[in-house]
Amino acid sequence: MNALPWDLWLTPEGLPEGLTADLSCDPSAGELVVTLANQGSETAAPLALRLAAACDTPAADGWLWLHGRYMQMDALVRVFGAPLPEGYDGRFARPGDDSITYVSREQAVLWLPYHPAPALLAAALQPDRFHLDIEVTLDPAETTLTRIALVVHLDGLELAPGESLVLPPIALREGHDPLALIEQYADHVAERMHARVPDRVPTGWCSWYYFYNRVSEADVLANLEEMARERHPAEVVQVDDGYQSCTGDWLTPNDRFPSGMAALAERIRQAGYRPGLWLAPFVLHEDSAALRDHPEMVLRTPAGETLFVETWLGRCAVLDCTHPAAEAWLRNVIRTVVHEWGYTYLKLDACSYAARPASTVRYHRRGTTALANLRRGLQIIREEAGDDTFLLGCTCHFGPAIGLVDAMRVGPDVKETWADGPNPSVRHAMRLTLQRNWMHRRWWVNDPDCLIVRDTDTELGEAEVRFLATAIALSGGMVVASDNLPALPPARRELALALFPPAGVAARPVEPGDGPAPRAWRAELGDGRALVGVLNWSDDTLWVPWTELLRPGEVGFDVWNRRPLPMGDVCLRPHEGTLWQVYAPARTPRLVGDSGHITSDGLYQRPVSGRLQLRNDRGYPRTVAVLHRGYTRVVELAPGEARWFD
Repeated sequence: MNALPWDLWLTPEGLPEGLTADLSCDPSAGELVVTLANQGSETAAPLALRLAAACDTPAADGWLWLHGRYMQMDALVRVFGAPLPEGYDGRFARPGDDSITYVSREQAVLWLPYHPAPALLAAALQPDRFHLDIEVTLDPAETTLTRIALVVHLDGLELAPGESLVLPPIALREGHDPLALIEQYADHVAERMHARVPDRVPTGWCSWYYFYNRVSEADVLANLEEMARERHPAEVVQVDDGYQSCTGDWLTPNDRFPSGMAALAERIRQAGYRPGLWLAPFVLHEDSAALRDHPEMVLRTPAGETLFVETWLGRCAVLDCTHPAAEAWLRNVIRTVVHEWGYTYLKLDACSYAARPASTVRYHRRGTTALANLRRGLQIIREEAGDDTFLLGCTCHFGPAIGLVDAMRVGPDVKETWADGPNPSVRHAMRLTLQRNWMHRRWWVNDPDCLIVRDTDTELGEAEVRFLATAIALSGGMVVASDNLPALPPARRELALALFPPAGVAARPVEPGDGPAPRAWRAELGDGRALVGVLNWSDDTLWVPWTELLRPGEVGFDVWNRRPLPMGDVCLRPHEGTLWQVYAPARTPRLVGDSGHITSDGLYQRPVSGRLQLRNDRGYPRTVAVLHRGYTRVVELAPGEARWFD
């Protein structure tokens, strides 16, 4: 069919006998619709539908912006012809004898500069039942695009003789701005699936990255007392993995929580914070009482045996969310945790284990797909928790969660280490997180994972702490501290507080094709203000010509070094991040820098007749810069201090 962008001619491949696929395209909407029909005499159960188009297009200087379907799966810019980047899990690349195929899941943007419309978007518009893979094949030297294929995974679908099904539509759109293409696509999906986007981006404290699963009630209370004493601006105090007696036995705390979880939630509320709790609601450890008492509610293999999966939580069974017993058990857990204990913020982890291919398990409800089982589980949780409960998805397929969760972890775990390949680390977490900035405040609020700033019990140096803080600020997403707060030195504490509350605006890469992860990012804050960040992903010193990243007349302030940008280039140490507040020119005295907060929260500003008054309403000193008539004045304001600038 020749109505498709880039004049692609997609044809079905590998369909079982009797099954047909009719393709129709709406060029104005940029949508491809496929209708499957079983014209045979027996029930058809296809595993996949492949739509492929042969190509012969120059790929020099091109790239593919590819994505994984949940937080740990790679997301990167693959620059054609460059060496394969190190430290990724590599599932996106499939080398062959005479070709190389790159695979993106659910969404992809292909950029070929010698094509009249250089950007092509291919993406699933309703990614809640079937997986979509986008395959891009090139010659071994990566100089020519030879094939594009769209693969819809249909595992779990059955069509009786004479039955037909219209598959969820696929976006196929061309243009000149790759960022605009994927952002417009995300808006379209959000509208179709009724995305939940909170008015505010929340903040919090989480027990995980200091105490891990050894956390105790005393640990939580010690940090809660520190937060109350210092009036910490976080909103949520979230207890992570480690309170339960066993994975799956969520309603039975272990002996490190002697007062019980309801009493702890009440202490958190009394201190002025919102209680939050971690759950892995769809997995049950093989030794759990829940599995022993309700063996009928978990998935079984086609042979009838309990399905077990190996997880970081141990060997676990997986909830069949379509089974009435599983629904009753899950509703009781959520009802107790939310409405009896009082935890109205839930971090839902290990969710992707619920998405088991239908060919490998027996679902109670026929026709259930992997994504449908996960979505049904999330629907049950949302219904029982209610609209006022904040749900954060984690290790969760993105598509089925749209419209059900308020926030989503979009990158892997951080850790108090710089790099460890595709394992938890600052580098890997942030390079995947920032590639998904386009999801933020479209499908939900992005969670870039926790902020770790401590200078003990860590492998992170000062440069790497600045890198993490810069990247989290550029994500525009949630800011959640995860240190032992009473032990933080003042300088590190103040660095962390500069991110509370978050700016809320996701930065865009200055050069989208800067792969595998762009270095320079810019977030427009409005009123002539912006945040610009540069990240040194490498092990070498990086010199940054900052004037090339600012627009004519703009002035910049280095937040971490508490000073205006220098006359020459900015030097970044290996693994360092730098964050600049950027201001457009103005005639009256104007604030052009504030080390106290990335958007100057807690700094009272009062302009009067060509004068400007500033007052520091935070409990620690801050450096401010004021520009007037071409001169920048830099002063330090003590807590509570007010000063006029003429």
